[in-house]
Amino acid sequence: MMSKQRGATLIVVLFLLLAIIVLGTLAVRQSLVSLNIATNSQAQQLLIQNSDSAFFNVERVDNIIQSLSSSGMFGYISGATDKDKELVFCYRGSETSFFDISRASIIYWKPGGTAPTNNEFGIEGYCDASEQATNFFTSGRRAVMTQVAVKFSSISENDPFFGAQFGTDDQAVKFDRSKPVKVFAVSVMPTLTNADSADINTCFRNHMSEVTIPEGTSVALNAVSRQTVTECLSELNVPFTSHVTEYVIVQDFV
Repeated sequence: MMSKQRGATLIVVLFLLLAIIVLGTLAVRQSLVSLNIATNSQAQQLLIQNSDSAFFNVERVDNIIQSLSSSGMFGYISGATDKDKELVFCYRGSETSFFDISRASIIYWKPGGTAPTNNEFGIEGYCDASEQATNFFTSGRRAVMTQVAVKFSSISENDPFFGAQFGTDDQAVKFDRSKPVKVFAVSVMPTLTNADSADINTCFRNHMSEVTIPEGTSVALNAVSRQTVTECLSELNVPFTSHVTEYVIVQDFV
């Protein structure tokens, strides 16, 4: 009789241990889910903050003055021959100047080309996700990198007078027409992905906005080349945020 009671006690103890193990496993899983949610929320917040920081710098008064110059992010591609070009640069938070024309790149399609030209002005403007890169992050934490692109709006692309000036006569002061321009910011956290840094860098060298392809170019043969940065990053499962703000550049004299 005593041996039967001991056997029953052993079975009860085993059931209790099994219940404890199951409850413990569920608790650990719940904790991991909560941790992942918190991590994703923090990562998303960081990405949004860094994109916002880029736009804050675009709108700073002292930066706007430089941006409208011939070597600025707006002025450099404001001419009639540059309306289809996209100016790209990496937001380097460790540097004092937000924009430097010598560290920017231009990407555009040449008529009849089979892929966009992205190295005519050099490749310094594209962010670098490799481990050796030290100055492509927006802050000292080296967590987020943000790539910015400037492109005049598609509204202007169909304007035959884009880039033209107007005034009373040849001797009088000339004024630029108002021009809508779009600024794109894509923020990425390379440490939260298993994607190869070389593949991420390839994504950075794509168009960041709507792609303008000249007439006569075979669209069917260039499906991959027509990818935007965000489409490429999505295929690699790289965490990112993408924001766009449209501005209208006007001359105002008081």
